[in-house]
Amino acid sequence: MTYSQSFTSGSTPSSQCTAWTNFNALLPLRPYTSMNIRGSIDPVGVTLTNAAMISGIVLALRTSTAYGTVTSNGRSWAVGSCGSGYELSANGAVCSCTTGYDMRPCIGNSNWGGINGATCSGGTQTMIVTYYY
Repeated sequence: MTYSQSFTSGSTPSSQCTAWTNFNALLPLRPYTSMNIRGSIDPVGVTLTNAAMISGIVLALRTSTAYGTVTSNGRSWAVGSCGSGYELSANGAVCSCTTGYDMRPCIGNSNWGGINGATCSGGTQTMIVTYYY
């Protein structure tokens, strides 16, 4: 299961938000072995392998509810409301301008997140989330 969209610096995402909402709504509730956030700036990205935490993230994104902060292998993960939608953070901070890995395509402005860089007013890039089972 993969979400992959291109984002343009300074632009407010629209089709990317629709794709994010549809992707999360269709995620099956199953035992995932890992999940990965990556993109054109960092093709390797960061990975979570804790099945219980992945299930919590999937459920939170499917039902538009908060989850976390939870920590695994030194990385903090969270889901929470940001703007007009829900964000997936591998930085542990929701709706915050940080440097790292954040997906918030439904925020409603140009602070849609970023991969391995600025998560507000980020540079043009493709952002990808993949769940493996």
